[in-house]
Parts: sequence; structure tokens; C-alpha cells
Amino acid sequence: MIKKFARLLLGLILLFIVTGVILLMFVNTDQNKAAIQAAVLSSTGYELTIAGDMDVAFFPSIGLTLNDVRLKNPTSPQELASTTAVLLKADLRALILGEIFIRELSTDDFHINYYIDATGKSNWDVETLGFSHTTDSLAPGTHSTEKQSNTASTDTNSDFVSVSFERLRIDNASIDIQDLSQGLRYSFNNLNLASSNTNIEGNPFDVDVDFTFLNNGMTKPIAMSFRGDIIADINAGKIDIQNISFNVTPMLLQGNLNISGLNDDIAFEGSLASNDFDVFGLLQTTGIRETESELDATSMLFSIPEKPQASLTASFSGNEFGIKIPELIAQLAESRIEGNAEILFAANLLPTNISYEVVSNQIDISPFLDSEVATGATTATGNGTTVIEPNNVIIATSSPAKNTAIPIERLNSFNVFGSIAIESVVANDLLFTGINFFTNVEDGVLDIELQPVATFEGSVAGNIRVDGRNEEAVLSAQLAISQLNLANLAPSVSRLNSVTGNLDLEIDLTANGQTTNEMMRSLSGSSSFAITENSVDIGVLKQVFTAISALSPTGGTTEQWPDVIRFAELGGFILFNNELSKNQQINMRLDNFDISGTGGIDMQQQNFDYDLQFSILGEPYLQTIQVDELYHNVSWPVECAAAFENEVNQYCRPNFTRVREIFAQLGTTAIIDRLDEVITDQLPPEVSDGVPSLLRNPLN
Repeated sequence: MIKKFARLLLGLILLFIVTGVILLMFVNTDQNKAAIQAAVLSSTGYELTIAGDMDVAFFPSIGLTLNDVRLKNPTSPQELASTTAVLLKADLRALILGEIFIRELSTDDFHINYYIDATGKSNWDVETLGFSHTTDSLAPGTHSTEKQSNTASTDTNSDFVSVSFERLRIDNASIDIQDLSQGLRYSFNNLNLASSNTNIEGNPFDVDVDFTFLNNGMTKPIAMSFRGDIIADINAGKIDIQNISFNVTPMLLQGNLNISGLNDDIAFEGSLASNDFDVFGLLQTTGIRETESELDATSMLFSIPEKPQASLTASFSGNEFGIKIPELIAQLAESRIEGNAEILFAANLLPTNISYEVVSNQIDISPFLDSEVATGATTATGNGTTVIEPNNVIIATSSPAKNTAIPIERLNSFNVFGSIAIESVVANDLLFTGINFFTNVEDGVLDIELQPVATFEGSVAGNIRVDGRNEEAVLSAQLAISQLNLANLAPSVSRLNSVTGNLDLEIDLTANGQTTNEMMRSLSGSSSFAITENSVDIGVLKQVFTAISALSPTGGTTEQWPDVIRFAELGGFILFNNELSKNQQINMRLDNFDISGTGGIDMQQQNFDYDLQFSILGEPYLQTIQVDELYHNVSWPVECAAAFENEVNQYCRPNFTRVREIFAQLGTTAIIDRLDEVITDQLPPEVSDGVPSLLRNPLN
């Protein structure tokens, strides 16, 4: 497609030149539009429409001005090209000598539409009665096989006409490329080009271009600019571009590009190197991160530092079939990353194939993280005994996350085979070693595999699959954590500073949908965990049961409870049913302490909300937490609702209304039990057996 499009542009420029020469052959141009349009149709196969005025000048140079010009393929409904105005000034003396020397070629609002249908046919392909023409024949010097075989000197016939431009200007142009066979669309807008002494005869000239770029996977256009010194020898079939400056603020790429084989098999090679640029500034420019103040879910752990720097260098080569990048080196702060890649372009309705490999000894992302947040500057009190009333609960007020469409069609437009191998990643106090990622995209299915990564004396592994073969994407994800040392992890994650031990965790989730919100709403699966060799700060439990004891008719206290407990058993599981934000079922066992309930985590709002039941089991061999026997096996209602950012001691509080009802019921039960004892002791068995039942009914 690159070869065809390059020839298309060259041919289109020459087409306007030929049209200008034809127009100059007529004295009264307004009266001969039909004849001119017929001449263009017969020579190119395209319909040229000149809807506006035409002006011709003969001094000091031959000049032609066309207004509202349109180009169309008779066999295609899409307009091929158009411009509101084009100015052509040609040197008469050069024309007499058989050369084309353009004093000025300028155009305003020039638009090109390149469209490929689902079968792979382009709207520039022409097939009409008595005329067969394709995009390849647009460029002068390209001929059919039959014509070349019957020509005595193919070298002579393949030469381009000598064309040069003293001044070349394009203002506010646009190029729209749409490929339905691959589900791709590329738009170049606000394109401005300026060049002087432009030629195709091997003499150097410079070009300045600026434009915006947008494809169907981007949320906003990216402003870009290009400058280069060019030597174009079209007869030799080569173009050399030196001193390239390609700018996507704040990144500036500089290098060179050599193109050969323009007349047969196109090929290119070159190299690029960037400046030291602000990484997050580039993310903002490209729309990945929209504003300086934008925060997402990860910002609860990691915030954005001031201007982290990066740079890259690369060498490349390729042809019309693909690109090879044998060496890519990226410097990320103090970390060096090396890689290579190969891209095979889509052809014959087959998707683009991408293969890559990335390796690094060590990547230190600490400069990109807020050290205070990432290392846990905020600590939970954990051992407080303050009664939490309803007005103490704080719900997050952060803005909901965006509902983003899942790019299902993109998964079907390319295949990817790649690996990432990093010996170690450092993130402040966090250390991960032996990182190996494998990615595979094939036939609309994305697979990502993370092999076991060593961290905090344990390991983390997982895999993700996204199936995009149907209208809705289907997600499945598994995560396994083995023997992760929580004591070592706690300084880096403040919410874990109340628990020690070795964590085993398994998560298995599935979801489906066309958007991220649909994915979240359909989320289902399970999670199970166990902590061995544990110790737990039970400050929150003491706080809850202190509040409950305050309502007890008989009093009670948790003062005898220790602050930190080692449980013989600590583990549980969570069932996910239709999104994180609700309908989770929780069961957790802490030795003789049981927790169950329902609720959910709202990742968009950054908060959680659970209705739980806390119970002290009456098992005599499990008496880690001592309470009055009256309270054994009682389900105490507890509400846990808070923002992630809240202190741990703000997470949970009793449902005081229900607690009072429970105490009333327990008091009634205690009275009945005492009457049972008295009746049993004072009355004969034949009488006492029936009396308690008579007493229970009115008391209940």
C-alpha cells in the first residue's frame, strides 16, 4: 500500500500539471470545460470536475487558477480528491524545451480520500468500458507487462518527465485512508506543506510539513511536524532524506531515511534518535493521559512525579511487505531497555503480523513514583477503641472512571507474538525479579502470560485472555500469589501493616462486554486466600466489639483482648457475581472468629460497601478471643463502608439498631433459661417438663 500511495501522490501532482497544460491550449477556458474534462477522463480514467472559475495568465509566466476542483472514479461513489483552489505558474521557456519548471504550485483545502472495501479493492482502481487502469499506472514511467515487452527501450520509457518546483505550497490539506478489510482508518488533517526548489532530478531541497494524525484507536488527534533535506532521483528510483526532524511535543526524533526501488520493488532503511523528553508530557500529547490533574485507580498507590525523562534510538529497514527494527534502545531514567521487532504488513486480507522481543537487566521506575505514597507514609492506627458512629463513615467522592469501548475490531486486524524479559524491576522499596511476559494475539484472541515472578520471598504469576471473535469481548484472568511475605511488603503498602505472615492467594475472574463498564458489571469468579505463620492487629475488631459491648445490658469489655493475635487459622474466600461494586459473597475464618456477608468494591468511585456478620464461635478448643458465652454463635451485624483513602479505623461500625434488637432477644432468652433452671430444680419432673414451654410463648 505504501508503494501505491507514493505513486498515487506523484501521479496526482503530475495530473494537475497535465490538466494545466491542456487548459492553456484553449483560449476561452470557460467554454471548454467539457472538452478538458473529457481529455482527463480519456487519459487517466478519472472524472475531473471544475465547478468554479478558471483564470489564465500569460505574463510574466504562464499561469492557471482553478477553483472548486474535484476528482472522481466513475466506478466508485467516493470522491477521490478535491481542492477549493489550485494555482499553477509554469515557465514557458522550459515547456518549449520539453521540461516542466513550475514557478509556483499552491493549493488550498486539498483533500485525498483513499478507500479500500471489504474485499480489498481500492476506490482508485478504475475499470471502465475500453479502459483498464489501476493506481499503479498513475505514476509516469509505469507500464503494463505487455507494453514493456513490446517496447524497444524500457529504460527510456520508464524515465520520469523532468519536473521541478520553484515554490510548492499546500495549505489545510487532509488525507483520509480507510481500509474496511482490516477495520483500520487513518486521518491526516490540518496538513500544511512548504518546499522550495523541489525536484525529482537528484538536486537537494528541503520540506517542512505539519499535520494532525488520528486513527480509529485514538481518542484525540496528535499534532506532528516534519522537516528534512531531500535528494529525490526518481529516474534512479531513490529518495534520500537527511537531517530529519520529526516532532511530537515534547519528543523530537532526528535521523535519516533512504528509500530505493521506487520504480519496481520499494525498500527503505534508516535510523532515528530522540531527545531526552518528558514521558508524561508525551502521554498527555498522545491522549493516553489527558490532563495534568487526571488521576486513575493506580494513583491511590502511585502518583505522577515532575517530568520523568526518557530517550530512545532505533535502526530500521523494510519494504512494501514489512518493517524490521533490529535494534531499539530506550533509556528510562537510569534504566536501559533493549529490543527488536518485525512488522509484516497486511496483504490479501491477512492481518498485520507483529513480532517483538524486549530485554533489560534492571528497570528502576522509582523516579516515576511518588515515594511517600508508594512507601506508605500513611499508617493506620489499627489498635484504637473509639466507637464509630454513622456520621464517621466517609464515602469517596472521586469522579467515575470513563466508559471506554473495547477495541474488539483491532484484535482481528493483527497478530502479535512477543516476549518481555527483565531481570529485575525496582519501585522504591518494591523488588521484582525474573519477570517474563509472553503476549500472543492470533485470530482475534489476546493471551498474556506472566511466568512466576519472585518478590518478597514468594512469587506472583498469572495470565489474561481476551477473546474478541464475537460482538462482545470475553475476558478471563487468573492470578496466583504464593508465600508472599506480608511483613516485608507492609512498609511499601500501608494497608498491610497490621498483618504478618505468608500469603497464598488465587483469583479467577471472567467478564464480557463491549465497554469497560459492561465488563465490570458482568464480572464473576472467585478468590481464595490463606495466611500462614500469621499475626494480626485486631484493633478494628476490638473497636467493633467495644461498641457492641456498650449496648449490652450486662456490660462487657474487650480490654482482656490482646492488640495482636496469632490465629491458628486465617483464610477465606470471595465469590464475585455481576460486578465488583455489588453482590460479592464473603466468607472468612480467623480461628474462632467468623465473618460472612455481601457487598462490593466500586473501582470507579474508589470505595467499598459491605454488610457483614461477625461471629465468635463457641468451640472450646478455639478460644483465641474470649467473650461471654452469652455472645457465642451470635451473628453481629456490621457495616463496612468507606473510601480507599480512609484510615483503617474508619472502615467498619456496628449496625446499632440491629445490635439493640439482638440484645433484647438475648435478654429474653436468658430469662427463659433461668426460669427453666428454677422450675427444673423446684418442681417434680412430671410437672417441670411442660412448664417451660408455657413460659416461652408469652415471653417471646
